[in-house]
Order: sequence, then C-alpha cells, then structure tokens
Amino acid sequence: MAVAEPRLPEQRLARQFGEALRGRRKARGYTQDDLAAMIGTNRRFISELERGKGTSYLGPALAAAEALGLNLAALLDERRGGSAPALPPA
Repeated sequence: MAVAEPRLPEQRLARQFGEALRGRRKARGYTQDDLAAMIGTNRRFISELERGKGTSYLGPALAAAEALGLNLAALLDERRGGSAPALPPA
C-alpha cells in the first residue's frame, strides 16, 4: 500500500524533517533508543518524529537534529533549491 503524500505544508515538512533525521541517525549508527538517551526523551518520541507525526514538539525535535549534527539552515536551503553549505561530516 502506497503512503499518501501529505496535503498541508506542515505535514510535508514534518515528514521531510523526519526522513532527514532518520537518515542521519542511521548513518551515524545510532538506534532510536540511543538518540532518545542523548536528548533526554524516549524511543517513542523519536519514532513519531521520524515518521513526521504532527504532535512532535519543536524543542526536542531541534535537540535531536543538533545531536546528530543536522544543519537546519542547510536543509531549508536545499528545499528552496538554493546552494546550501555542506552538512558537517557524519
């Protein structure tokens, strides 16, 4: 069964953010439990965040991104088609 594309921009951005977070977490060899421990939350939150669930809170989401070295400005530039600075090495 195909996953429906989100209709609202917030949903689409949450899904894109979650996918980027999941990709970086896996590239660094962390489990969801590892990342949760790094930012003081639980695995369920990380799972929901990676799936783009709209009930995720921005503060912990940004903490998770920072813990994995994600540059949010670069992600936004990529989304706009600009020339984004390179992400820090994994």
